[in-house]
Amino acid sequence: MVDLLKQEMNKKNRIIFAGMVVFLFIVTILMAVIGKNTKTLDAWKLMNSLGGITTVLTLLATIITTTRFAGVDSNKQIRENMEKHSKITIFFSKVITIWVSYFILLAVAVLTILFMKYLIFPENAFAGKVALELQWATLGSIAYFFIFESFVMMVIGFCKTWYSAIAFGVSLTFITEGIAGLFMIFIYVHRELIYNPFNFFFVEMQIQDGMKHMMTRLTLNKIIAGSIIYAMVFFVIALIIFVYFRKFPTDEELIAKRDNKKDKKQKVANLA
Repeated sequence: MVDLLKQEMNKKNRIIFAGMVVFLFIVTILMAVIGKNTKTLDAWKLMNSLGGITTVLTLLATIITTTRFAGVDSNKQIRENMEKHSKITIFFSKVITIWVSYFILLAVAVLTILFMKYLIFPENAFAGKVALELQWATLGSIAYFFIFESFVMMVIGFCKTWYSAIAFGVSLTFITEGIAGLFMIFIYVHRELIYNPFNFFFVEMQIQDGMKHMMTRLTLNKIIAGSIIYAMVFFVIALIIFVYFRKFPTDEELIAKRDNKKDKKQKVANLA
C-alpha cells in the first residue's frame, strides 16, 4: 500500500497538486476582495458560501478523481501494479490519495477564508452565527464531495484519455443537476420521487441555503443522511466495477484495436 501511495503522489502529481493549492489560494483571495468591493459578499456571506469557491473546489477534486481512475496513463500504471498488488489495494490507494488531496484543498480554502475575513471584514467577530455558517458550509462541501466523487468513480471508467475524463467528470456536475431538475417536475405529484439519488446532489446547496428544501422537499437531516447512503452505494458499485469489470486497456492495445477495426472495414470494402 505504501508503495502504491508513493506512486500516486509522484513528483509530477505533487507539482500539479501544488499548482492547484496555489490556484485555490489566489482564487479565494480574489473572491473575497471582489465580493467586498462589489458589496456582493459580507462576513456572513463569505462564511455561508465557503468564500464563493465551492465550484472551484469541486472542479479541482473532480480533476484529481478522473485522472486517477481513467485514461491510458492511469490504465498503464494499474496494469503494472496488478502484477504485485490486488485490484482492491490499488483502488483504495487511489481513493486515499483523492480524499487526502481534497481535505488539504478544503483546509487551504477554510484557512484562507478565515484570513480574508479578519483582513477585509475586521468589524465582524468570528463568533456565533458567522462561525456557525462556516461550519455548515464546510459540512456541505464534504457531503457533496463524497456523493459526487463516488458517482464520478463509478461512471468514469470508459474514458480513454485523461482530458476526455476531465471533460466528462466536470460535465457530470451539470448532468446530475439537470437530471435532478427533470425529477422535480414529477415530485409534486409523486412524492416518493424525492428519494431519487439525484435529488441528494443538492445537499451542499441546501446546507448553505435552508430554503432549498422547497426545491428538494427534503429536511436537512434527510438530505444529509441520504447523501451519505447514496455515496456509500456509489462507492461500492465503483469498487465492484473496478475490481471485476474494468479491463484497463493501454495505449498500445487501443491502437491495435483501432487498426484491427480499420483492417476489417478495408476487407469489407474490398469484398464489395
